[in-house]
Amino acid sequence: IETLVPFFPLHLPHNLAAIKALAERHPALPQVACFDNSFHRTLPRVAQWFALPRPLFEQGVRRYGFHGLSYEFIARALPEYAPKARCVIVAHLGSGASLCALRDGESVESTLGFSGLDGLPMGTRPGALDPGVLLYLLQASGMDAKAIEKLLYTESGLLGVSGISNDMRDLLASNDSKAAEAVDLFVYHIAKNLGALAAVLEGIDALVFTAGIGEHAAEIRERVCRRAEWLGI
Repeated sequence: IETLVPFFPLHLPHNLAAIKALAERHPALPQVACFDNSFHRTLPRVAQWFALPRPLFEQGVRRYGFHGLSYEFIARALPEYAPKARCVIVAHLGSGASLCALRDGESVESTLGFSGLDGLPMGTRPGALDPGVLLYLLQASGMDAKAIEKLLYTESGLLGVSGISNDMRDLLASNDSKAAEAVDLFVYHIAKNLGALAAVLEGIDALVFTAGIGEHAAEIRERVCRRAEWLGI
C-alpha cells in the first residue's frame, strides 16, 4: 500500500495510519484491505487507456475508477428492485462524486479515472480539468506541486465556486447567487456525464442515486432527472 501512495495521496496515508496503529495495539489481529478500484477491473481495455505514450500505461498510468465498494453494493442489491435492468447508471453523489455505467452488474465505465480528481465537480475537488490549466499554474503563476495539490484536493469544487461551503445542504439553503451557480455547475456536469455513459451503454434501463447528496438531496435528484428526460427518465 505504501508503494501506491503516489497514485492515491489523498486517501492512502490515512488508511495506512489506521492499519499501523491497529497493528501496534493488536499485532496478532488479521487486517484486510478492500480496494474500491477492484470493482472496476471489468473496464474494457479501451476504457482504461489515456492517449499517452504506451510505456506510461505499462507503468500504471491508466484509468482505475473509484467508489467501487459503493457500486458493488448497488450491483448486488439492485436485482431485488429492478430485476430486468441490464444497463444501469449509478450516481454516487457526495463530498466525493462519480458516475458508473453497469452492464449486467459489471463496471464498464466510470467518471473517475487515475485519481479522485476526475469527472464530476465535488465538495472540494474540481472534477475534469484541462491539463493546460495545471501547466499554466506551474509556469505562469509560479505554483509548485504541493500548492497545486492543495488547490485541487481542498480548495476547489463546490467550495471553490461558491466561496461559501462544500456542503450541498448549505448551498441549497443559501440565497447567495454564487451558491446557486455552484449547484448549477454540479447538476450540469452530472447531466452531461450521464449522457456520455448512456452512450457507452447504448441505452439506459435504470438510474440509481446513492451517497449523501444522492440519498438526501431530493432537489438534486429532481433536477438531474428533468435534464435526463430525453433518455426516457
